Amino acid sequence: MASEVDDANRCQGSALAGVSLFEGLSPQELDAIARRGVLRTLRSNTAFIQKGEEASSLYLILSGRVRVYADRREGEHRVLDVLGPGAHLGELALLGDSVRTASAITLEDSTFLVLSRRAFLECLAENPQLALNLDATRFIQTLESHVGSDAAQRYRAWSTFRRNGLPLVLLIGGCTGTGKSTVAAELSLRLDIGRTLSTDILREVVRLFVSRDSAPELHSSTYEVWRSGQTEAAGASGASPLIDGFRAQAARMAPAIDGVIDRSVKEGASTIIEGIHIHPAYHEHLTHEDAVFVPVLLTTPTREQLRSHYCHRDRQAPSRGASRYLRNLEVIWQLQTYLVKEAARCGVAVITNVHLDHTVQQVMELITNALLARLADK
Repeated sequence: MASEVDDANRCQGSALAGVSLFEGLSPQELDAIARRGVLRTLRSNTAFIQKGEEASSLYLILSGRVRVYADRREGEHRVLDVLGPGAHLGELALLGDSVRTASAITLEDSTFLVLSRRAFLECLAENPQLALNLDATRFIQTLESHVGSDAAQRYRAWSTFRRNGLPLVLLIGGCTGTGKSTVAAELSLRLDIGRTLSTDILREVVRLFVSRDSAPELHSSTYEVWRSGQTEAAGASGASPLIDGFRAQAARMAPAIDGVIDRSVKEGASTIIEGIHIHPAYHEHLTHEDAVFVPVLLTTPTREQLRSHYCHRDRQAPSRGASRYLRNLEVIWQLQTYLVKEAARCGVAVITNVHLDHTVQQVMELITNALLARLADK
């Protein structure tokens, strides 16, 4: 009989892993909390919390759905929230010897783990992480009541990301002159990411170890490699020589980019990688489950703006050889057109970079959405 009880406790502890209040607690800590609680199953349409009654227990929803509501007048209710598995009710009232401020009713057959006030306070005393989560819960509830549930969910996604140490790998693709390095630098400051890498720099390193004879496509600019006619992929895809040349160089660079990402994920370090060599399809082969990947393609809206950028660069930094970009403007524009089509095919977001602040804001939105998706999967 004792073993059956132990198995039941382990099962309850596992179920608590989905409760936001217990994020960051170990399986052993979750088991200890589960042993303090009582399982309770209620039929659909059962009112189990009444506004104004003394708060004596915390309800953790393991299955089912619950409506939280406030009375307006007799027979009328104002719905405050609808909660499902992983949510909890009543913890704040327990802390202040308070009464219930809202009522709750099951919308379907539901199972709860119920913790008494004493059991809940003992859990708080034994688990410092639980107290931190409780503070976050209070803040999230404040956001929900004053700003809305969307803002609260965004805060929770970022808070969870910061707390669990999951690395972010931001992949910024785009042609020369789209502002990739500037955007990467700004994002590294805002996100406190110390690792940023340009694929152009990485290519220079690879060139030291790979001869021109063995990989001629590595030893030319991305928009000029097609002129050599020596790439292995030339003509293989049925695309233009320009596109085949780009594909050949991007394929040569992919293993080096893989190595950077593998090391970053292994060390749990967030990283920003920017460069033209990040093909929109590149992220599709990344299989790391312990990292968040966000690919994006930056573009310039018109040829004239691209030309203006190169002219400005030529005046400000003649050593960067902007004149050759001007000579190859049409080729670079063709390459951008191809990348935009590939991004659409691969489901990669395209951001037209006109104003830095707006572009950075859009990238931050992409990251937030990725974190929200990750949180939902969990």
